[in-house]
Amino acid sequence: MNRFIVLILLFFAASGLQGQHLFTERSAKRGEILRAYVYPSREIVYSSFTLVDNEGKIISHTEGFELSLDDTSIETALLGIPSDIVPGKYTLKVFCETAEGSDQFVKPFFITDREFITMDIELNSDMSNLRSSDDPQKAEQSRKLWSVISTIDEDAIYFDDIFMKPIESYIETAYYGDRRNFIYSDGSHNRTLHFGSDLAAPVGEPVYAAGDGKLVLVENRILTGNTVIIEHLPGVYTMYYHMDSLSSELGMVVKKGSEIGKVGATGLVTGAHLHWEMRVSGVAVDPLLFWENPLIDKDEIMDIITSIH
Repeated sequence: MNRFIVLILLFFAASGLQGQHLFTERSAKRGEILRAYVYPSREIVYSSFTLVDNEGKIISHTEGFELSLDDTSIETALLGIPSDIVPGKYTLKVFCETAEGSDQFVKPFFITDREFITMDIELNSDMSNLRSSDDPQKAEQSRKLWSVISTIDEDAIYFDDIFMKPIESYIETAYYGDRRNFIYSDGSHNRTLHFGSDLAAPVGEPVYAAGDGKLVLVENRILTGNTVIIEHLPGVYTMYYHMDSLSSELGMVVKKGSEIGKVGATGLVTGAHLHWEMRVSGVAVDPLLFWENPLIDKDEIMDIITSIH
């Protein structure tokens, strides 16, 4: 039997509106995605999906979007799971508003552990100053980036399949979830998480869009150099940092495999590479997982729909 069906938990709405069904898997590892589907008996005009801890603190939040499969529609949401979350039991809360009223679902969700690498990175004086400076332009660029990746446009449905590798030939020199200890030139330290994968390649190697999508940020940033962000689904983005040059423009809709720039060493870097990152509901998740797994498995969804008919 299909893996997703085996792990399904089904709940009826607490409001008493019959026919709305929530489907999710039971668990996921740190850095993975929680996928949730509501199969409606009536049109859903608004939905929200929130993962909270035992104290009610929000871990991940997004709004749902309608995914159409042939002549069937299903309310869909993707929630990113942080790499630094404590493994254990959490709660998924779902709210759906219809013309007839509202449905609410509450179900447990379990996050399991995975190991991450810890590394020290020594910075010279220029890199130390670049990272630690209070440049207001750096702060403004950060606000702009967060505004972009926090946007959930329910109509932004461009790509839901398997990503391609953004570089043809590379050496992976740093990994998603690395626990980094930056050592500044004055001997001070700063601990951070690495939110993507570093793919080292010679300057000038082409960088390709990993999937169809809309270019929602194209600019030269202080820390990430020449940067492109592509929107693939509502709340789902891939990010391309440190490029030598850009061959794309803001607002363009590109196809999987379209060249968007060249590998470079711009911004805060110690060598030429592409930092490739993926954000889901604002949360950084492991992008390499989606070289083999689709963002949304439509066959699984059709099995879900079939299972309740």
